[in-house]
Amino acid sequence: MKSLCELLNQSKLTLLYSLPRNDPKLAEAALAGGADVIKVHINVAHRASGTKFGTLEEERAALEEILRLAGDRPVGIVPKGEGIVTAEDLLPLKAMGFSFSSAYAHHYAPEVLSFEGMEIMAAPDYTYAVEELAYWNAWGVDILEASVIEPRGYGEPLSLRDVSRYARLAELGMPVVVPTQRKISPENVPALVQAGVKGLMLGAVVTGKEQEQVRGIIAEFREAVDGL
Repeated sequence: MKSLCELLNQSKLTLLYSLPRNDPKLAEAALAGGADVIKVHINVAHRASGTKFGTLEEERAALEEILRLAGDRPVGIVPKGEGIVTAEDLLPLKAMGFSFSSAYAHHYAPEVLSFEGMEIMAAPDYTYAVEELAYWNAWGVDILEASVIEPRGYGEPLSLRDVSRYARLAELGMPVVVPTQRKISPENVPALVQAGVKGLMLGAVVTGKEQEQVRGIIAEFREAVDGL
């Protein structure tokens, strides 16, 4: 399986798809539309999609099929939405073949930064000051997920201020992935690239939750990226 960091650093903009439910058919549709990376969840009540995800054992069969469909493309996982993610939590996920873990920084135990075999994507939320993130690169955070939009702003159009915030985060030295908390459009792709964003993680706010809609919208973003 490819490294997410390698993809982010080698392409103008990597397209990730965050599944609103662990449905192999949605993963298949996203891959057909041109997604480079898939992200799934367990133990999460997901605010943006309004979906609850079960435990690893409850979701295992679907997750194994999603990993199979992805082939050598990176698949990441959110291990939990509450409490602290420890290195022990990552061990069974690594064994399954997940290439990266994704969580808010306040849900990670510090020792995960020395965990070998999975890349660590860490997210600040809208309450973090940029100064709090200044050490992340040196400490071993592999990817910064810029989940910095206030919940009341979910689904609103992307603004110049948003792009400026992403550009400031990109200056910290880690590849920045922007999730679609805003209703980002294919027309916004050039501005994100200009700001130094390396990955765009498409989710339910933009793609909806049905197979054909997911495939078609991701294909529009694929065309926008490939046209740069």
